[in-house]
Amino acid sequence: MMAYAAIANRANFIDGILPDGQTVARLGLICTVYFRNGGQPATGQKVLACFDQFNAEFGQHLTGQLHSYSSRFSSLRKDSIAIARKKLEANTAEGMTIEWTLQSHKNGEIAPEYCISTLTANAESDPYGVLSYLKIKLPWQMLQEEAGEQQFLDWVRYLCEELDIEHGYAGLACELPFDRHQYQPYEFQIAQRFSGLMVDSAPHLDKSELKDGIKGVNWLTLLGPSFIEQADGETELCRQLALPDVRVEKTANGRLIIQAGLLPDVGGPERGHPPAYVAVNRVLKPIRVVNPDQLHTCMDDAEGFTKRNTLEWYARFDDLEAEPAVLAELTDAEQRCESERPCPRSGYWATPAKEDSRRAFERGEIMPDFPGSTYGATIWYWDENQD
Repeated sequence: MMAYAAIANRANFIDGILPDGQTVARLGLICTVYFRNGGQPATGQKVLACFDQFNAEFGQHLTGQLHSYSSRFSSLRKDSIAIARKKLEANTAEGMTIEWTLQSHKNGEIAPEYCISTLTANAESDPYGVLSYLKIKLPWQMLQEEAGEQQFLDWVRYLCEELDIEHGYAGLACELPFDRHQYQPYEFQIAQRFSGLMVDSAPHLDKSELKDGIKGVNWLTLLGPSFIEQADGETELCRQLALPDVRVEKTANGRLIIQAGLLPDVGGPERGHPPAYVAVNRVLKPIRVVNPDQLHTCMDDAEGFTKRNTLEWYARFDDLEAEPAVLAELTDAEQRCESERPCPRSGYWATPAKEDSRRAFERGEIMPDFPGSTYGATIWYWDENQD
């Protein structure tokens, strides 16, 4: 639970909320995969099957959509997903591009908690190896319980197998609205502070850069056969990745899921770069994209990702010694406390169940409960910053 507490302690620093209460930047749990042959009818059907599955599991949270036949977001009404799907299915039969976003907000101005989006190549571009992408966004709070963590891991495996991916990644990111441009400077500033977050606000642009190299490492780094071979093959790759806190899983269709750490790590300045990410990066650096274009458009060095600082971000884990994870001085019981129980340690605590909840408690003081919170159960976490 200490790994989860570390995420919870940083969430309020990462979320961006306007004075009117709108969330325009949100810590999110993401998985983005890149795959080929997006213009083939069989691949298009698999993409639509991913949307079917996402709607089946998270449909109660979805309220808006944008697709190839709409110029702006629209509210979901009865049968509107089915109608859109039918139109897009006709696209797949003709080898046309599929563009579709389903999300938990009715417009593109708020960062959604739940979202699935895709942009596929067309049949004419398939022979040139043009990539397609599919991305899901889910609440990071899923990681609090083993069942939620497993649900996310199952989704990662499902996407690897359903789409025969080339490569991808999964973990934490500072997620922006669909209309992202004015908030990219915020994403840039957060990325400078938290190295464990993936910069992923524009996978539809990144896919053109990632044809011959991966984007880098995250909590989960996903490799298809061509990149496994480039990394000296499965046997040698697994030998090099036989490291503390690193786990490698092979999917039914020969993809590798490389897990760095028990849970994602935001990599805050107080803790330094995530050690497991640094270790995996050392092994996978040779297959990383060599000369990527800038992550943001129309930015200067002070406000966003230009060509120069994009290269710096890609190389943030390079030339570092992977230090073994420092054992926390506090036990799990001293890091976490449920509401209406005595505080186990004097100091500053905070709970995700209430905004601006950070405050000092004395040992033995009963921890408050916020029963009306939309977050769920009130659980207090020790704040690593005790200043």
